[in-house]
Amino acid sequence: MMLNKLIAKRGSVILPFFVFWLMALNGYAQMNLSGKPGLMYIPTARETADGTFTVGYAYNPERYGLRSIRYRQQNGTLYSERVLYATLTLLPRLDINVNLLHLNGSNIPLTERGIGDRQLDIRYLLLKEKEIRPSVAVIMSSPFTVDASMVTYALVATKHLKLTDDLQAEISAGMGSPYYIFRDENINNNVDVFSKFKLRKKSEDIYNNGYLTGPFGGISVNYRKRVGLMAEWDSQRVNVGGYATLWKRWTIQAGLLNFDQVTFGTSYTVQLNALPRPLRKLHETE
Repeated sequence: MMLNKLIAKRGSVILPFFVFWLMALNGYAQMNLSGKPGLMYIPTARETADGTFTVGYAYNPERYGLRSIRYRQQNGTLYSERVLYATLTLLPRLDINVNLLHLNGSNIPLTERGIGDRQLDIRYLLLKEKEIRPSVAVIMSSPFTVDASMVTYALVATKHLKLTDDLQAEISAGMGSPYYIFRDENINNNVDVFSKFKLRKKSEDIYNNGYLTGPFGGISVNYRKRVGLMAEWDSQRVNVGGYATLWKRWTIQAGLLNFDQVTFGTSYTVQLNALPRPLRKLHETE
């Protein structure tokens, strides 16, 4: 009974893990809150292979809710949030990410809660990592949004360092734009998606949550790409956490936001353009 109450309170969901071929995936895949290669809140410029597909879930605690801040301002109520996402490396250098942010709270009117905050983001790798040069990526949220609380407009660089034969570090630093493009339209009158584009300052919208606004950076250190520790500055606070990758596909991670609120998530990654195992074995014998 207590477990059921805890699950309901945290807004846990069962992720629809699809059954794919038995494919191997090299590397690790900790993801940030919105489902991009990253740490806890911040994204990175980590390169992903063509055809990499990831689905996942993230829990955002009530004290640092991105969308629920409007309810906190209205009546002092705090709500945690859950984020469902899917990310595909569609082309070399190009990632497409879709995410859905939903408030955890049964007392929120359905007319206000809806199906959640939907967002489409694009990440493009401007530069690939070289021996000395870091990788550099630009991330942009869709400008067609009418009402979104987790908007990302950022430029980030990432460098990997080999510490020992078993330990590797990933260092990232970037800048989030305080401005974003949106459509100044009523969500109930959203007919023409190519109209009423405007530039707005994040601090002037109804959420004013400061998500990825200004300089950010972080570091993760992993052991054989299986387990790792993370620390980041998300442009507002210091967060720390850790993660573990099981069977090279399933990643579990958790952290402390500002050292006082727990966040956690999980993701599952597959390589869509990999050959099925029987075909790989046949190819290897030829």
